[in-house]
This record gives sequence, structure tokens and C-alpha cells, in this order.
Amino acid sequence: MSLTDAAPPGLRAWRRSRRHPVRRELSRLGKARLFFDDHVGWRISRGRGLAPARLIAQAREAWALLQPLSDEDLAEVNAALHIPAEGLLTREGAAVLALVLEVIRRETGLSLRDNQIECALRLLAGECVELRTGEGKSLAAALAALAAARVGIFTHVVTVNDYLAARDHEGMQPMARRLGLTSTVVLQKHSDDEKRAAYDHDIVYGTNKTFVFDALRDLREARQGKRPQSARQMGRSFAIVDEVDSVLIDDATVPMILSEPTEAPPAADLMLFADLLSFADACRPGRERRADARGSWRLTETGIQALAEEGQHWPHPAARDDGLIELAEMALTALHNFHDGVHYILREGEVVMIDQATGRLMDDRKWAYGMQQMVELKEGVEPSAEARTVGQITQQSFFRSYRHLAGLTGTAHECRAEFWSIYRLAVRPVKPHAPSQLKDLGFRLHRNPARKWQEVARRALEVARTRSVLVGLNDVAEAAALQAVFAELGHEVAVLDALAEEQEAELVAEAGQLHRITIATHLAGRGTDIGLSPEVREAGGLHVIIASVMASGRLERQLYGRAGRQGDPGSYERQLAFGDRGLTEGVPRLTRILCLAALRLRLMPRRALARIQGARDGRALSLRRATLLREQELARQLGIR
Repeated sequence: MSLTDAAPPGLRAWRRSRRHPVRRELSRLGKARLFFDDHVGWRISRGRGLAPARLIAQAREAWALLQPLSDEDLAEVNAALHIPAEGLLTREGAAVLALVLEVIRRETGLSLRDNQIECALRLLAGECVELRTGEGKSLAAALAALAAARVGIFTHVVTVNDYLAARDHEGMQPMARRLGLTSTVVLQKHSDDEKRAAYDHDIVYGTNKTFVFDALRDLREARQGKRPQSARQMGRSFAIVDEVDSVLIDDATVPMILSEPTEAPPAADLMLFADLLSFADACRPGRERRADARGSWRLTETGIQALAEEGQHWPHPAARDDGLIELAEMALTALHNFHDGVHYILREGEVVMIDQATGRLMDDRKWAYGMQQMVELKEGVEPSAEARTVGQITQQSFFRSYRHLAGLTGTAHECRAEFWSIYRLAVRPVKPHAPSQLKDLGFRLHRNPARKWQEVARRALEVARTRSVLVGLNDVAEAAALQAVFAELGHEVAVLDALAEEQEAELVAEAGQLHRITIATHLAGRGTDIGLSPEVREAGGLHVIIASVMASGRLERQLYGRAGRQGDPGSYERQLAFGDRGLTEGVPRLTRILCLAALRLRLMPRRALARIQGARDGRALSLRRATLLREQELARQLGIR
């Protein structure tokens, strides 16, 4: 049985090497196996796994013996301690955990709680941990990384942006130094030499994009015949992925493409793209164009005939090619499906894509040739050069190639089957240290978005008299619409979206202050806690208003999970409207009709909303699965392992 078919391999002190980098060989994932795991396999996996209570008790027993020691005596214990990697999750490994726990206590003044220790143990066991926001996931990940590195396992700690990677490493570095370990953070802006030096360390913090693109660059250079010693990375032994659902689920279908710019687009191509945009603009819905089940525009028979007639007057050779229909539908998408402030922004004369899963800007990504240029022509900016692809991989394939993989997040429950079937990660919930005081105040459904924005603003101002308010939205355009309503009322609000990434940490830190109203796209600020002022905590804590239909219940949980952290008081409500694009986009026609009718009649509205989100979740899962199988088949045809 291959490694992919079996449970994840146990911990080992794999050798670091640029000449023979360690990685996990992947076997094919067949449709039958995926179907079995989606429906049965993940349920069976729930009965297996680590029994942490005994290990926590053993670690605490050993920890108690270390606390009275002087720093010099603790250093001697560290120097004398030699435990094999295979023994880390056994009784003898409790000594390593105890040592790291004591080092963390002395460096931070914090004694980790049982649920944080359990989280670290489950990470070391190769599981996906679900732990609520604010429970100290960063320190739990540090405990796991330090314990693994202390027994010789070089470890990558993966986060979703450079700020979080640098912040988390800065907090962990003194602990690593005291244990005699080396650690660093690798950033996208670093030079190749700086990255080679970084990957020599015992613990490396960085973003998912940095690790993936560095691997692609190494692969490209190896194919070019460069010496193995020039590679950046030393292999893929153990990865701890923070916000694992964002990386392995939301970003799974986005290919990581390493590209090089070529010459500017030929004038003939630009003329054809402009002609196609003019044609698309003239197409009437229901006549020349119609929306398919996924909301994408397609040409009707009438539209295809009109295109053939128009194409006769276009000089480009592609105008008489079978691919002209595909190009015309691409123009329809560029014109009618991609919108400024939703799918991209204009910045300094350039079109910059917005990640639909995270709300963040994607400076390093572009659409395919043709689509990118048509969006740029639509917006009146200089068309960019075609990019030549020199390497490509999905994050699904990259992270599956680690010999030992683990993850943690506050929202994994909804993806339990997918985590198991694709990554062999069993999802394990870890209880918070204090009971939740978060209150659900229900939801209201408005006739149109304009009425909704007015009510959201009124409600936010009312609550902010004694508390702080976070308003969760889908995109930049919605944030701008609501901000305009607040401006009409003479009230300034903080906006945390793709346009404010540089101020992200500052805005999140202030979001829990008295009278503060913060508008945030759904994942902006994720990974940073919102601290409450004493007045806000006393008055009821942070209040979250979800004012958009999120793509899934999981994204909603991420938003309202910002309130009520660590047993603090908090509350949330939903303010939605007919006309919200989340009620229709990506929802099959019959499901959309039935659920909208139920919402209008107020018949089980929560269930109707959940059904809409479930349909969108199902579509997203199908896309992820198709992407993985397509990449797998392409690799087989090209003979790539």
C-alpha cells in the first residue's frame, strides 16, 4: 500500500539534503477511493488517533520537576536530553515536551493550558486541529514546532501572509535560541541566497506561497541542469499549516504558476480583443447570451450566428477559427462577470486580482492570456504582456508531498471529509478552556441591498454607543457601499479590506475599542486577535454583523468567531437582502428558485440559507476535485512523479 493510501507516516528525523531532498511520493487518487473516503472513510478515521490525556499528564509531571531549576541547571538538562524522533509521542518524549513548556514559560511568562498542549500533541501526530479563535493557536504551533525540531525534525510553519509569519517567528525565536535550535522567517522579498540560508535552519516560518514558489523555482532550475547544491529548499519533512482551511481548502483550486513575462501583446491581438468586447457589449441577455447553471455567460445559437457574421469583418486569423466562440464567451465573462472592487481593483494603472477566498490582493497572479488583456482594455489601462508558464502546481499536490503534515484552524468541521480524503488529515476538535458566551441574535432579511445598508449602519451605530462592532462583508465593492452610507450619516468607520492590507494589524488591534466600528471583508485580519477594552467587555463584548451571504457556513463561523473569544462575552447577527449576489451565484437553478421562495415566505429561512450555502460549497468541492484529478492526469501523461 502506498503512503497516500495509508495513514500518515510517523515522525522521523529525516535528513536535510539539497541533493536528495526528502518528500512523500504520491499515488493516484481514484474517483472510487475519493467517493469512499468522502462518505465512509473519514467517519472510520474518527475512531483512531492520539489519546492525549495520558501524554498531557506525563508532560505536566515532568514539567513540575523543571520549574524550580535555575536557568543554568535547565541548560544542563537541555544539553543532556537525547530522545529519538520516534519516541516523541511516548512516555520518554514527555521530557522533551516538558522542557519546551518550561522554556516557553520562562520566555513569555505564560504557562500553556491543557487544550494548547493537546493541540500541539495532535499536530505532532499529523492531525488537523480545530481550536476556537483566541485560544492560543500560535503558541500551540510553536510548542509542536520546537518539540519536533528538538528531536531532529526540520519543520516548516506555514501561515497565510508575511506579517503573520514574521510576527509568529519573532515570538518563537527566543525559545528556539534557548533550546539550542536555529529558526528564521523566509519572506517573498528575500533574495535567493537569503532563502538558501533560511532553509538551512531547524524551524522555518513562511507563507504557503513562499514555500510553493521556492519549490517551483528549484524544480525549474533542476530541469535546466543546475547543480543540486544551488537549490533553495532542503526537502519536505514536517509542515504545520496555520489557518489550514484557507490554505488547503479555499486556495486549493488556485494553481501556483511560476511565469516569466514575454513581449507585449501583438497589435492584432489587441484589436481582436477590443472587437470581441464590443460584440459582447452588444449581446442581449436571453437573445445572444444566456447564463448557464454556474452563472457564466454562454452564447445562444442566435449569438453564435451573430458572432460568425461579425467575425467576417475582423482581420485576425482567429476570427475564422473554431476557438472564436470560446474567445467571445471569455469577453462576456470579462465584461459581465468580473467587476472592479469584487474580482479586482485598479492600482497605479494596473489590474490587480482579489483572491475570492481570502479577500486579499494577489499581486503575483494574472488571468489567462486574453482574459487578462480584455479586463485591462475594459478598464482603459495598458494591456500587460503575456506571461510564459515555466512551472505550475496546486497547493493540494504540494502539501500532500510533505512526509508529515498537520494543520490547525478555528473552522475545520465542515471540511472533515475532504481533509481526510485528500490529505489524510483527521479533524480533531479541541475544547476551549472556557465556555462560550457568544449569543446569536438571529437575522433579518431586507427587500433590497439599499435598505439593508441603511439598517446595518443604524444598528452598528446603536450598538457602538456602548460596545465595538465588526461588520463582515464579501468584497471591496460592498465595503465601499456601506462606507458611503456611514459617510452620509456623518460617521467615519475603519475599513479592513484588500485595499488596506498594510494597515491590517493596526486596524484589527483597534477593532475592540469603545465606539469602534470596523468594516471587514470576510477573511481580512484573520490570524490576528481582536482585544477588547475593559468598557467593551463589561458592556457585552464585540458585536459582529454579517451583512453579506457568505459562500459557506464555515466562512460565517470565521467571522462571528472573532467575538466571544476566550470566554469573553460577545454577540452576532445577520442582515441580508434579496439582491445579495451570494443568494444566486453558483447556486443551481432549481435550488435557487425553491430557496428564494422559502425566504420570501419566511418558511424555515435558516434552513433555506443553509441549503444555498451547501449548494455553493458542493460546487466549490467539485471544482477542487476536478482540479486535482486533472493535474494528476496531466502529471501521469508527462511522466512527472
